[in-house]
Amino acid sequence: MHWIHPIIRRQSSGDFHKEFGQSVSLTVLFANLVILVAGLIGTIPFTLTAQTRETKALPVTLGGIVRPDSDDTLAFTPDGKTVFFDRSTGSQKTIMVSQRHAEHWSPPQAASFSGKWFDQDPVLSPDGRYLLFDSNRPVAPGGRPLTQDYFVGGQGPGSNIWRVDRTKDGWSEPVWLGPLINSDVFVDFPSIAGDGTLYFMLWNAREKAMHIWRSQYRGDKYMPPELVVLGDPAISVHDPAVAPDQSFIVFDYGKVKGGLGRLCIAFRDGDHWRTPIDFGDALNMDLPWGSHLSPDGHTVYVTGQSGIQKISLDPWLKARQH
Repeated sequence: MHWIHPIIRRQSSGDFHKEFGQSVSLTVLFANLVILVAGLIGTIPFTLTAQTRETKALPVTLGGIVRPDSDDTLAFTPDGKTVFFDRSTGSQKTIMVSQRHAEHWSPPQAASFSGKWFDQDPVLSPDGRYLLFDSNRPVAPGGRPLTQDYFVGGQGPGSNIWRVDRTKDGWSEPVWLGPLINSDVFVDFPSIAGDGTLYFMLWNAREKAMHIWRSQYRGDKYMPPELVVLGDPAISVHDPAVAPDQSFIVFDYGKVKGGLGRLCIAFRDGDHWRTPIDFGDALNMDLPWGSHLSPDGHTVYVTGQSGIQKISLDPWLKARQH
């Protein structure tokens, strides 16, 4: 297949590129080399740890309903019988839904809350009661779609996080998550913990880096977001997929040519995260991004050059237990 850069897949059909992933400056290369060498001699605690495990990335097509050149970010309901994902068609992105009947998946249809705007990155709460997604749709009725010009390629679709709740008839109308979370025109890629805590990405224009933030959910409202420090806080991190109990998080770390970063996992230790563990060259060869966890938390679904894949997390989870 002809691979489309992840941010083109995520944001448009060709006129929008994020600054990271398109090129790597000599400064970044030198900095990464310094970090690597320092890590080898044990002087920098945030250096990535590479752990090659006996696991493979397996292709996912769900019986052929998932297209390798246009679909990404699979999100399953807790019972595994319904899947949401986003599909690129030209400059449009739509959230699709399919149901499993016995061993077969139904032809995907546009979700009831999607189809008009640039919608992407659906994720379900661990209990399946609600779903969050990104959209460039206007925040207020009659307003204009969100746009941003942060990245290489000029103006592109903006992104805020929206919520739909499960109803007896399907799904509610989308509700904007509000200004505490949506503090910018580019707030992206939500992930939901079991207690409702929200993880998401936010672009830092001054640092020209993407960071992950965390907002606890108390009394039916979100608390002020806190920066999630994973490794070197100056390095871009992308696409968080947090475990329901927040014991670990899978994400992309850094910037690589042609992709968003290196797929990593980090384990939580009290109020901080341990050193990110790199998944190794074999699993990162396909430039994976867009991590979503399976309902049981033992598998991560990613999108790479060859399409959607799944990777078992058991080798890292079992190693953590010993």
